[in-house]
Amino acid sequence: MHKTAYAGRTKSLAFFALSLLVVQVTLSLLLPASARAASLNLPALVARAAVLMDAETGAVLAAQNADEKLPIASTTKIMTALLALERGNLDDRITISEEAAYQEGSSMYTSPGETYTLEELLYGLLLNSGNDAAWAIAEHISGSVPAFVEAMNQRARELGATNTHFSNPSGLPDPGHYSTARDLALITKAALARSDFRRIVSTKAQKVPWPVKGEEKLLVNHNRLLWRYEGADGVKTGYTTQARQCLVASATRDGQSLIAVVLRSEGNNVWTDAERLLDYGFANFTTRTLVRAGEKFGAVKVKGGDMESVAVQAARGLTVTVPKEKSDELEKSVEITGELTAPVAAGHEVGEVIFTLAGEEIGRVPLVAAADVARPVRHRWWFWPLLVGVVYTLGYSLVRWDIRRRRQRVRWKRLMARYRDQE
Repeated sequence: MHKTAYAGRTKSLAFFALSLLVVQVTLSLLLPASARAASLNLPALVARAAVLMDAETGAVLAAQNADEKLPIASTTKIMTALLALERGNLDDRITISEEAAYQEGSSMYTSPGETYTLEELLYGLLLNSGNDAAWAIAEHISGSVPAFVEAMNQRARELGATNTHFSNPSGLPDPGHYSTARDLALITKAALARSDFRRIVSTKAQKVPWPVKGEEKLLVNHNRLLWRYEGADGVKTGYTTQARQCLVASATRDGQSLIAVVLRSEGNNVWTDAERLLDYGFANFTTRTLVRAGEKFGAVKVKGGDMESVAVQAARGLTVTVPKEKSDELEKSVEITGELTAPVAAGHEVGEVIFTLAGEEIGRVPLVAAADVARPVRHRWWFWPLLVGVVYTLGYSLVRWDIRRRRQRVRWKRLMARYRDQE
């Protein structure tokens, strides 16, 4: 009886193992090539959630609990800075209110009544993680903090950060204040597209005025990766008891920029987590521009046009991030419509260029006519005689009208002269 039960359990385990193998193989075949590559040899992380994203293409290269809603501490200030740069001017003068100056938590040590430029407050926000700077910026940009928070949530939705909700501009703990690793990467991608944001977050230290003391204060960036990781150029740290250690890091090497988001890590592991993600990305992926907007792709014939053919060009560019080990398997195919019939407007779609990687499509770009092609004006044999007749008729009518006008003027002068003689 025991042998029978043991044999039954053995068969069950074998069946279960075989089922798992089938599921694994099936999933590997269904997933895109880039996703399969990103799932191999992922670095071990202490963080609860993480995402690695290409800053140009938005491709997610690695993910761990990417869509889990978590508190994000001061990484919130990435959105605060993005809105400030989009809606304000760097030389705006901002007076610190009492409510802003006395915000709890990290600070750039402002005092009520002091005046700073928006740029100086952004350095305090992103280097020193000043909650006072966040509050002052919010009041300046939207007139009140609640109005600014509403704008933060609206901008998050516009960027596709649908699992994010802000309750304040600084990241102080609140049950309704959360985001995800994926959403933070999307917000950071939008911010890094701005040169002014990149300049500030890559700054290691910056002096700003300290009006209450009549001297300058030195703000030192809390992001240690700027000193310890090759190519590091941003972005923002964060910590609260609830959120634990958080970090949004960026780095650029050989023209490729990556974003690493690490949420709920512990101690110094937050730095190594980000470094491992960035190392993984630079080692395994490459970002390539496959086609540029306006790039020519031959010509197509035009029937009945004032030109025999029109050049064909790409309507937009296409840049992709692909696994390095598969980059030599990129292939391009061009599909162009047959002969066109005039008239053809510039921008008229005439085909597309399709890119595949290891046999799987990774993108396509419309091809359009590069110029207008008009239908030429063709005159029949009777056109010129008709034109001469029309011109003659118009000229004759004009001459007759002028003669009549002159005769009427002469008659009028005679009548007026006779009238004067009678008087």
